Amino acid sequence: MLVLATIITVFLKCFAYSAPSNNFEVTRGCLQYNTDHGYKHAHPYYPISRFQHLNVTNDDVKIFRMGVLGPNDGHLRLAPTMYPYDKTEMNEIVLSGWANTKTVVRHYTRNSPQEQVSEIVLREQSSIGMLSYFKPFMFTVAIHPGGQVELTRDEDSKPFLQYRDPKVSADYLGFCNWDRPLVFFYDCPLEVDQRACDGIVFSK
Repeated sequence: MLVLATIITVFLKCFAYSAPSNNFEVTRGCLQYNTDHGYKHAHPYYPISRFQHLNVTNDDVKIFRMGVLGPNDGHLRLAPTMYPYDKTEMNEIVLSGWANTKTVVRHYTRNSPQEQVSEIVLREQSSIGMLSYFKPFMFTVAIHPGGQVELTRDEDSKPFLQYRDPKVSADYLGFCNWDRPLVFFYDCPLEVDQRACDGIVFSK
């Protein structure tokens, strides 16, 4: 009877995971930042070390989950300070910019909210239609010692974006929009891996 009860419990959990749900349920437990201020605004930067849901592995990999809601140009900024305006080297990840067609990662030096210099493109790839106003795009960010950065979409097992920058900082995270209002979700609970229900086989 105990084995039967366990099997039923597993099936019920898997059914619950696969059942249709509201697209916005994935943001439950997240903090939220809304912006229509544009690219050159002095957006706030949040200390990653204070995230309640930050996971630091035994190998010192920092992992956190977040999301973007909007039609294009979700800008993520990784900086070593809360006010990165004094010749600060930093990373910027542009999620599906250029009318929701491509994603670009760049390293630059920022001198003020309005000025950046010495820009180097570290990664560029297609991402046509990745962002939307109707469904949050949720993903985890993993920052490894040595500068390897990986972004993995919820429910995927492989990163959709990865790059390496030995100077990348995992201290502060900022956001900005380009030409459309955006909603950023951050410090989200790390997602329960729904793929664990795939291919379940019970032996006799």
